[in-house]
Amino acid sequence: MQPGQHLGGRRLVLSYTLAMRKRASDRSQIKSVNGAQCFRQSVTPNATTGAGIIDNAAEDADLYKVVGWHKLSPSLKAPPLVVDGISIESTREKAEALLEKVLHRYNDSDDLDYDPLEAEVRRPTLPWTTAISLEETEKNVIGVSSTSPGAGCVIVRLLTACWQHIGEFIRDFFQRCFELIYFPSEWKFAEVVMLLKAGQGGDAGYIGRVGRVRCAVTQKAFGTDAKAGLAYKAAPANHVAVSPELIISPVTAVGEEQPALRWLGVWIDRKLSFKRHVSERASKALKVARHVKGLAGVKFSPPAASLRKAVITCVQSSLLYGSEIWYGGRLKSSAAAGYNRNQLVSTKLGPLIDKVNEIIVLAARGVLPAWRIAPIVSVLRDAGLPSGGTALEHARIRFALRLRTLDAAHPLVRWLKAPPLLWQRAIKLRCVDALIPRAPRPILTQSHFLPGYRTDPTEGRTKEAAAEHFNAWWSQLGRDTITVFSDGTEQYKDGAKLVGYGYAVYRGQTLARTGSGAINSISHVFDAEAIGALKGLQCALDILQPTDERIWMCIDSTSVIWCMRANASNTSQWAFLECHTLIDRYKVGIKWSPGHMGIEGNEAADELANTGANDGGRTDDDRSAEPTISGIGTTAKALADIATSDWWSQCHPGLSASYRRWKLGYSVTEPPELRLPRTVLHRLLATRTAHGDFAQYHRRFGHTEAELTCLCGFEKAPNHLVFCEISQRKFHAWPARPERPPSRPEEGRRYLSALLAHPELFENFLAVTQYFAINARAQRTRDQTISGGSHMSYGSPRQNRHSLTAT
Repeated sequence: MQPGQHLGGRRLVLSYTLAMRKRASDRSQIKSVNGAQCFRQSVTPNATTGAGIIDNAAEDADLYKVVGWHKLSPSLKAPPLVVDGISIESTREKAEALLEKVLHRYNDSDDLDYDPLEAEVRRPTLPWTTAISLEETEKNVIGVSSTSPGAGCVIVRLLTACWQHIGEFIRDFFQRCFELIYFPSEWKFAEVVMLLKAGQGGDAGYIGRVGRVRCAVTQKAFGTDAKAGLAYKAAPANHVAVSPELIISPVTAVGEEQPALRWLGVWIDRKLSFKRHVSERASKALKVARHVKGLAGVKFSPPAASLRKAVITCVQSSLLYGSEIWYGGRLKSSAAAGYNRNQLVSTKLGPLIDKVNEIIVLAARGVLPAWRIAPIVSVLRDAGLPSGGTALEHARIRFALRLRTLDAAHPLVRWLKAPPLLWQRAIKLRCVDALIPRAPRPILTQSHFLPGYRTDPTEGRTKEAAAEHFNAWWSQLGRDTITVFSDGTEQYKDGAKLVGYGYAVYRGQTLARTGSGAINSISHVFDAEAIGALKGLQCALDILQPTDERIWMCIDSTSVIWCMRANASNTSQWAFLECHTLIDRYKVGIKWSPGHMGIEGNEAADELANTGANDGGRTDDDRSAEPTISGIGTTAKALADIATSDWWSQCHPGLSASYRRWKLGYSVTEPPELRLPRTVLHRLLATRTAHGDFAQYHRRFGHTEAELTCLCGFEKAPNHLVFCEISQRKFHAWPARPERPPSRPEEGRRYLSALLAHPELFENFLAVTQYFAINARAQRTRDQTISGGSHMSYGSPRQNRHSLTAT
């Protein structure tokens, strides 16, 4: 081979290698480009769809679906099960091991050779009456709350439409089954109906439901046949059984958390500090709070009102779960003896309360489109959410009300009835029980149904038409018909609350008897109406004669009529139950008589009720002299309002002077401005708190590149939008405009206060003036003009003589 040929061959090989490398690089580049395109095509639509779902969540149901993306699943794994020295990890293998070791220990060889009850011939009986009324059948067939169709695809609306034709047959069928003590096998069969779920396969819901049913059946059989249970501690799971044949050793998993016993969702440590419980609840609530805050934005996000509901439902309820156990207030009775006995000392719950407060504040910042350094107090106030201490105090008051309304057979009630020992201090439960006055406890009674109990008492008539119809009906009654008119009233005289009742009994159209009285002031008009109806009915029965045909109770309160016809309410339950007994025993009818419509009996009963209320020092010697459940409910609400106002009075002085000038109140309710679009709400909150795109705000935090002047040349200020030339050009279209355009700070503040008090007016003002929209367009034009350069001043700012901060 010649040297030249060798050199030429090497050149050919080198050129070929370079060409192949270039080709390979081109292919890899094409592949990477195609891969990036595919990735963007697969990810961008999903991201766009998710953002669209979040931004278009206008209803609460849509928002809860978004919040449901963040599933709270336990991070801890169940410990293994050791059976015969073998460690079992799988859930299925655990179930099979328990089935083999527990359920399969018995077979047919354990059965008896004969039936010991074969010689006895006994007909089973039920310990209650077998008579069923048509009203009770109607309540349980078409009056149910669940309207889902059954396996036969028969909906409740279909049964309601044809009830007048099939009601008697269904009632007879049910009653005969009770008499024979025979129930068809279809009644004992629970069918699993597959409900399709969006985004899942057709059998996903069915498989999950069947698995849960099987698990429940296995657990029930395991606990019933083996007489066994599970005792849980912090980390180990101990299986306790009565049989010595089954020995399952616990496996302890050591963790870094504080050792505690989890019982009914409450972590109980040895020292009863409940730090582990608060930490667990706070970690769960923190995940949801961060999720809610991640959904929120200034321009595109769900409505603030819906986010607030999500915080109350998902964050606050999870955070405060079990707070009745560990929170008993910031003060408690001292355990020391001698002079310091029963003195109030601190409960040292400050760190736990602060942890609860941090979660609520984080969730509140997610609700509002406010700047991140907005004061905590203003954020909670504007979101209508309580602070951590206030929320815990509200939960404590609700628990106290719950204790007062428990059944008398409840274990806590029996425990509270036991007198405390002299050497014992007042424990947490007794302190909570003493917050609210006592009231008659409701009792569990059988359901009560009268004919037509599901019919609207008004029959669809207006008060005027109903009054005319009632007068025509009443004028035709004879002397053998007794009508009882009753009424109640609630008044305030010299700061004292007065509640009374009155009744008038007529025979035909002739007044026979009257009566009035006062009840306990810790009650309401509803209680006075019920007690007055009972007193009037008892008076009518005193003058009842054998020739009388019927008694009519004429009541102007439809809510009282509903309780007279059907089940009694918890408040004044004793009065309704006595009325039920008398109504069932005698021929008593109930009719609605509209109040304050010129009906003779109603007007007489109303005057008598006023007389009875004004004579508040004279009450009957019966249960009407005791507080009612509705009355102590109002007391609980007043205590919650006091706790809220106390927190506001303590924190309000720490707010800025510009915020205090608005003279705002505070209540844990939904503020009306949360219904505004988030962009408008952001402007409203910035105007109120002075935390926004304002000159003084930018100077305070050193925002050197911020634009400090408005398009008109004045400095940006919270109240400048009513003084700016842009807004005053549209003065003729201002909502609720004053006589002349504002020219002084007091006038501007007065008009802005009127706008902020009615958020719809503020939204209308921004839509009419286009103040922020025009300034935003001007800012974009300026940015495009000087893009790429450093910040430039657009002329010296004109002195803003209308600024609140300047004054």
